[in-house]
Amino acid sequence: MKRQIIPHTLVLLLFAASGIAGCSKSAVEGGTGTGTVALHISATRATGESPEEGTSTYDPLEYQTIRIYNASDELIRRYTAASQPERLELLAGNYSVDAEVGEQVPASFEKKFYHGRQEFTVTAGQTEGVEVKCTRQNVAAKVAFDASIAEKFGSTAKVLIAAAAAEQASELGKGSLDELTFTEAGEGYFILPEGVTTLVYRFEGTHNDPSVGDNGAITREGSLAGVSAGANCSLTFRFSEDAPGYIECFTVQVDDSTEDVTDDIIWTDISITGDGFDLNEQQEYIPGKSSAVTYLISNLTPIKDVVLYAGDNTYGLIESSYPGITLEKSNERNMKVMLSDEFFTSLGGGEQELRIRVRDTSNGELSYTTPFRVQGLLPVQTADYDLWSNRVTLKALILDPETPEVTFTFGERTKPGEKGSDGIYSATFEPEWTLTENTEESSYPSYYLPVAGTGVFAGNPYNYGVKIGTLDFAGTFTAQNGQIIPNGDMEGSLSCFGNSNSNTLMWGSGNNGMSDNPLCQAGSFTGMGGSQCAKLSAGQTLGILAAGNLFTGTFSLKYTTGTVSFGQKYDYTARPKSLKFKYHATVGAVDINKYGPIQKDDQDISTVYVAIVDWSDRHIVTSGMSEPTGTWDPAAQTTLDGSGAIIAYGRLDISKSTEGSALVDGEIPLRYYDTASAAPTGNYTLVIACSTSKYGDFMDGCSTNVLYIDDFAWGY
Repeated sequence: MKRQIIPHTLVLLLFAASGIAGCSKSAVEGGTGTGTVALHISATRATGESPEEGTSTYDPLEYQTIRIYNASDELIRRYTAASQPERLELLAGNYSVDAEVGEQVPASFEKKFYHGRQEFTVTAGQTEGVEVKCTRQNVAAKVAFDASIAEKFGSTAKVLIAAAAAEQASELGKGSLDELTFTEAGEGYFILPEGVTTLVYRFEGTHNDPSVGDNGAITREGSLAGVSAGANCSLTFRFSEDAPGYIECFTVQVDDSTEDVTDDIIWTDISITGDGFDLNEQQEYIPGKSSAVTYLISNLTPIKDVVLYAGDNTYGLIESSYPGITLEKSNERNMKVMLSDEFFTSLGGGEQELRIRVRDTSNGELSYTTPFRVQGLLPVQTADYDLWSNRVTLKALILDPETPEVTFTFGERTKPGEKGSDGIYSATFEPEWTLTENTEESSYPSYYLPVAGTGVFAGNPYNYGVKIGTLDFAGTFTAQNGQIIPNGDMEGSLSCFGNSNSNTLMWGSGNNGMSDNPLCQAGSFTGMGGSQCAKLSAGQTLGILAAGNLFTGTFSLKYTTGTVSFGQKYDYTARPKSLKFKYHATVGAVDINKYGPIQKDDQDISTVYVAIVDWSDRHIVTSGMSEPTGTWDPAAQTTLDGSGAIIAYGRLDISKSTEGSALVDGEIPLRYYDTASAAPTGNYTLVIACSTSKYGDFMDGCSTNVLYIDDFAWGY
C-alpha cells in the first residue's frame, strides 16, 4: 500500500509579557520589551499503524529536542521533553527554532524521526503563532510477499534490507550493516547514512523442490537507487517457474507518490487558569463585594469554542453573549471570560458548580469544574413548602462576615430573616384565613376562606425574594401539582353506571334499577372531556320520585329500603380551595312530593356538594323516613355524632336549567371549619354527592330533571 508521511506541525505560541525572569542580553539579540515562548507540547496519534499495521505503542513525542537560535545562529536554548519549562522569556528580536521529534535510529520497525526548522520574530506587546513543519527523515520500506512465495518457500522465506551503497548488498546477513529482517509482510524505517541514496535487499529461502537452486536454497540480492529522506519504497517478492529452466523472477518497486496518510501528530497546549483563584478549590462569591470572576484562556492553536456550564444552563460564549458574562478576545489564541454580579445573582445563592470547557481547531479540549458558594437567595425546593399546611420557608446563604440586614419577601408580605447554621438565614410564611359568618342561617357555624396572595397551594406560581443589605434578590417557583380525583373523568365501565354498588372503589349510585330509565348511566354531551360523561336522570315508580344520583361511597338495597354509605378514604397531599367540574342541568317544577320541604309546582333544585371529613367510618342515610333518616347538611354542623369532624365543605344549588347546548364550568369554593388540622395521613374521607333533586331522599322533586356532569378535579 502506498504511504504518505504528511508534514507534521509543531506550534509554539509567543506571548507578550514583562517582569518575568529570562535569558540575559548577551545570549539574545537586542531590542526593547520581551515576549514569552510557550513550550508545552502534547499529542494525539491516529491508530492503525505498524510495525504490523497498528500494534505499536511507540510515541515519538516522548523523544523531542527543541533548540532556539538567535539572529546570529547562536544556540541560546536547548530543551528535551523532560526539561522544557512552561514559559520561556525572550527579548524582542529575530530567532529560529529547530525541532526534532522521535529517535534517530539507523533501522527500526517503529521508531520514526522528524525534523523541522522555522524562523520567527518576537515583538514586544504582541502575540504571534509560529509553526514549525517537521517532516519525517526516515525512508519507509514496505515489504510484501506474493502468494507464490508461501507456496514454494513456506516459512523459510525472509528479506533483509539496509540503507547502504549498492555494492554492500553482499554484506547483508553478516552483521556489518544496520539491517531489518522481514519474515512476513511489514514496514520498516531507515536513516540514510551521509552520501547514501540506496536501499539494498537480500532474499533468502529454501524451495520445496530440492532440484531448484542449490539443493532448494535460493538467494537474490538487489538495490533501490535514488532514494531520499522521507521516501516511500514498496518491495513485492514473487516466484515464477517459466519453462524451460525455472527462472526465478523478483519484482521490486519504489513508490514516491503520496496518496495515503499515516498518523497525524497534533500539538496543543490549552491553558485555563483563574485570575487570582485556584480552579480546583471551592470559591466564595459575595455580590456587591467580590470582584468579577475571571478565567484566563490561552492556547498554541486557535480556540474554536468556549462553553460555560452552570446548573442546567449552557452558555456558548464564542457565538453568543449573555447578561453578566463578558468574553474578551486578545486574539484567536488568548481570551478572558469575566463573570459579574449580574451573572451570579441570576444563578441564585448557595452551592453552585461552574464548568468551563475550551476546544481548539486541532480538536484539543480542556475543561475545569469549580465549586462556588454564592451569597444570595436560595431556590425554593419541594422540601421547603407543605401543600396541606400551605406554609413555605424561604432561605438565603450569607457569606459576608459583617452580616448585613436580611429581609425576606413573599408576595406582598415581608419578614426579617432568622439566622440558622452554616450561614443560612430563613423566614417561614403561613397562609392567612378570613373568618366568615354563615349568612344562610344565623345558627349555622362560621367558616374560613384563604386570603388571596397568602399561603402556597398546589400548581400555582409564586414570586419571592430577599433584601441583603442594599441588594435585592428575586426568585420564582411553581408549587408541585396537586392530586387527581380517581375516575373523576367518568371514563370506563364504572360501577355507578350499573346496579351493583355495594362495594365500589370510588363512585356509586342508588336505586339505579328501580326506574324505567337508569338513574345514573354513561352519557354523551357537547363539551365533555374524553369519550363519555355521567348522565343523571330522575324517574318515578308507582308515583314515587327516584332522583338521579352520583356519589362517592356505596349503596345497598334491602327489600324496598335503600341505604347510602357516603365517603371514600382519600390520602390528601395538598389542601384544595375548590371542587371543579363541568355540568349541564335541566331543572323543572316539583311534580312529586312525598316527605320533602318543596311543594308541588314550586321550582325544584339540583345540587352538587363536596366535603373533606375525618370520619372513622362512612356516614349512612336511608331513603324516605326510615332510620337513619334523610340527608345530612355539612353547612349546618362541624361534626357528626359517631363519625367524626367535618374539615371543609362546599355546595352548588342549581335552581334553573343551564343555558346553551354544551357543558359549562362549575366550581364550588371549599369553606373550612378547621385550618390547623395536621396533614392527612390517609385517614381522611372524600365526599362528593350529586342529585337531580336536592331533597330526592325525601322523594321530593321533579321526575323529569336531568343532570350531565363530568371532569371532577380540585382547584388550588
